[in-house]
Amino acid sequence: MDTLCRIIPIKTFIIFIILLSSHLAFADYKVGPEDQLEIKFWQDKDLNTLVRVSLNGTITLDIIGEISVKDKTTTQIQNEIVKKISRLNNSISQVVVRVISYNYQYIFVSGEVKKPGKFTFEKIPDIWTIINEAGNITESGDLSRVTIIRGGKEAGKVEIVNVSEAISNGTLNNLPEIDREDTIEIPRSPAGLPTGELSRQIDRKNLIYILGAVNRPGAIKFEENIDLLEALAYAGGPTEKADLSKVKVISKDGAYATTILIDLEEYSKKGKPARYIVMKEDTFIIPFKKAGGLFGIDWGTIATVAGIATSGLLIYSRAKGDSR
Repeated sequence: MDTLCRIIPIKTFIIFIILLSSHLAFADYKVGPEDQLEIKFWQDKDLNTLVRVSLNGTITLDIIGEISVKDKTTTQIQNEIVKKISRLNNSISQVVVRVISYNYQYIFVSGEVKKPGKFTFEKIPDIWTIINEAGNITESGDLSRVTIIRGGKEAGKVEIVNVSEAISNGTLNNLPEIDREDTIEIPRSPAGLPTGELSRQIDRKNLIYILGAVNRPGAIKFEENIDLLEALAYAGGPTEKADLSKVKVISKDGAYATTILIDLEEYSKKGKPARYIVMKEDTFIIPFKKAGGLFGIDWGTIATVAGIATSGLLIYSRAKGDSR
């Protein structure tokens, strides 16, 4: 180091280190609209300035004028500035450009988090890091059904991921990457009850249960990202006597269970209420329609009862005849 300092003047050496560190830190980042840049001219400090990248991706500097910087690295911008300014002032040969506010790489976090809003990053991190940046979930936030609403080129695409399970299994790296302009929405837990500790959601059986007026009632293997209608299809669909206006959902949440009613008839007509995404160990009870026959009993039931009664009378009469 001493030998190097004798050969290279200390001021030049410091500038070299700053330029090198700047290059290493920001070499991969591509500047975009609304980013704020700090620009330093080492040979003329009077030209030092802070600029914000315009919506069309340009900055304006004294003497030089307008420069396009969108999708360029800080190193590329430095080279462009030196190239342009050297024509007017050949004494300037070193410029450092640094991003001091990353406003271009932004995402939104909404729903059941403590600090919802817009967040900006140099490099957008994984979904769990982002949720923590937003203050983590509220007591009623549900990490098992986190919604990713894509922006940018995939605008409108929706993905639902089980962050809770990924945390429990140590598979956060397998969750989808978050991109610029995406929105992460944390839903409210069923009935708004506290979700409890993450550990309560571990070791759920890989099953759901569909009971009542369906063609194949019983336990069904759990499938990721299916809604209630798809689950009913796995159970052979509802029977003709199913009352789909009062479907009961019992959802386990650690030490608690939440019961909600869903009107599937309304959903099939209007697309409302929102889709219910199935979770492990959910139980769905499809009730039978209320009887519409005599005294509130349907005619099928009356026929069945009458048949049983007739059989009983025949058996009785035969037994009476035999006793004679």
